[in-house]
Amino acid sequence: MTLIRHSIDARHLMMAREAARREKSANVASGLNEARKLLEGTRPATWVFTGDTIVQGGGQTGAGRTFSEHFSDHARHKLRRLLDVVINTGVPNSRCENFLKSIEWRVGRFAPDVAFVMLGAADAAAGAAGRERFREQLVEIVDSLREADVATILQTPPTARPDRWTDANHLPDYVEIFREVADQQRIALIDHWSLFEDRLAKADSEPDWWSAGGLLPNVRGHVELARQVVDALITKS
Repeated sequence: MTLIRHSIDARHLMMAREAARREKSANVASGLNEARKLLEGTRPATWVFTGDTIVQGGGQTGAGRTFSEHFSDHARHKLRRLLDVVINTGVPNSRCENFLKSIEWRVGRFAPDVAFVMLGAADAAAGAAGRERFREQLVEIVDSLREADVATILQTPPTARPDRWTDANHLPDYVEIFREVADQQRIALIDHWSLFEDRLAKADSEPDWWSAGGLLPNVRGHVELARQVVDALITKS
């Protein structure tokens, strides 16, 4: 059999690819809406929480639960989603670069319905010189999850304790990149940084949300993170 090769106009091919990208982007752009549909339905779902030290939770919560464990408890017991699977693949000091190298192991092999991704705290150590590389790698992460048809929800890290804000160095700039990428890529975002700032501004006294060093959330900080995740999933924009 002789195969007939059809010539394809390069401009039309580019337009077709862009249309396909936009369509796929629209399908997972509002990861929050996809997650809400899952919670409102009856089909069991797989949820992956992945990222860095805060997600992993080691050394922060003692014998207490991480925010992903609180979410699991909420889904299974309050919402009676008894067959849902919630997986935490956070790795201490994880950066975008090593996350990309292990994205299949940490996310892909579970074929999740929804992936929550929190990164940036370790990346910020690269300072101003690392910002654009961080942006590029974050876009690559979003694209990889989009290609896998995973509804993606980005999460900024929370703020440090107020007396340690000057120690945050370049992290606020990296948080802003997180926001920009989420907006440009039409990906859902839970802005824990802003939510922590808002709660602090309204509090009569400083909440006890941080571990001894003041940079990472403690067991009560993880409760607050979980509350923000649950609130985002039940609040329709």
